[in-house]
Order: sequence, then structure tokens, then C-alpha cells
Amino acid sequence: MNSVYSPILELNLLREFDDKFGTHSYADGFELLDYDDKSELKGWLDDPENPSRAEFFDQLIPFARATGSGSGYALWRLDDRADLADLPVVFLGDEGDVWVHARNLRELLRLLPVERDVAYEDEDLDELFPARQEYLMWLDRNFGLAPPDEDEEAAIGKAAMCAFGPRFARWLARFMNEGVIDDMVRLLDG
Repeated sequence: MNSVYSPILELNLLREFDDKFGTHSYADGFELLDYDDKSELKGWLDDPENPSRAEFFDQLIPFARATGSGSGYALWRLDDRADLADLPVVFLGDEGDVWVHARNLRELLRLLPVERDVAYEDEDLDELFPARQEYLMWLDRNFGLAPPDEDEEAAIGKAAMCAFGPRFARWLARFMNEGVIDDMVRLLDG
């Protein structure tokens, strides 16, 4: 790698992998973006007069597309911790849905090769995503991690929402309409 992609080791290693094997070759819809490109947050804060606009943009670090339709992942800078990889990963949906997806970047890395979408129910994921097995080996080699089984996958999502969802909802309420917050609260209750 000629230049550093980000100040986060995990993302730099993922960028190297992605450059070698290609976007969409190991995880459905996932695509690394330019690190902390605030233009990826366009449309999330419609009111240019909002006095908290700068805080909104400062506290979200976009880094990837989550789906082929434009949803994204961002790190939520909820405090001043030095290890940015330990920040919660939030999902910002292209249709306005939002939630805390993982408690940290390594949890997200575990979730990437897992696709439980009904559309892939009868499909061989290794055929759909030709670099998936290489990704699984990369995940183990670099971090000693493996993808979760179905029960653990649900537990990761629930743990992320329980740990950070209420605080994220309160923070987000300062910038968003009530509908977005109501949807997120329903996720917490579910």
C-alpha cells in the first residue's frame, strides 16, 4: 500500500484486501469509500441553519457503503477515545433507517461475510462472492476472528443496540425528525 487510507489499522488492512480482491467480491453491497468523506452524509442533515450541524458532521466518520442502494456505515465518535476502531459502527440507511450495527469495527468485520438475506437462502455464498473464503482467512490471520453463526449474529446486533442505541438515539434526536428516532426506539424495544 503506497499511502495510508485512514488512521485505523483495521481499515487500512481491509483497504489492502479490497484493493487486491475487489469490491463486492467478499461481502454483499459492501464498498469502502474515501475515509471520512463528509459528502457521504449528504441528505442526512437537511437543515443548513441547524446550529448543531458542525457537531453532527464532526461526530460521524463515514467509511463504507453498506448496501448497493446507497446505505452507509460510519463510526460514531461518541467520545474522545484514542482507538477509533473501538467506536460504534452505525448504519445510515438510504431510506432514512438508522441503527447501531456493531459495537466496534472488528464486530463489523465479522459480520461482513455473513448474508442471511432471504434472496440468498438457496445460494452458495462462495459462488456469489468469489473472494469470500480469502476474506475469512484474512479475518482469522489478521485478527483471530471468524464470522458469527446465526444466533451470534443476532446477539451482536442486539448487544450493539443495547450498549449504544439509547445514547445514539438521544444524540441523533438533536438533528433528526422524530420519525427516525421512533424507528430506532422500536428496534430497541424489539
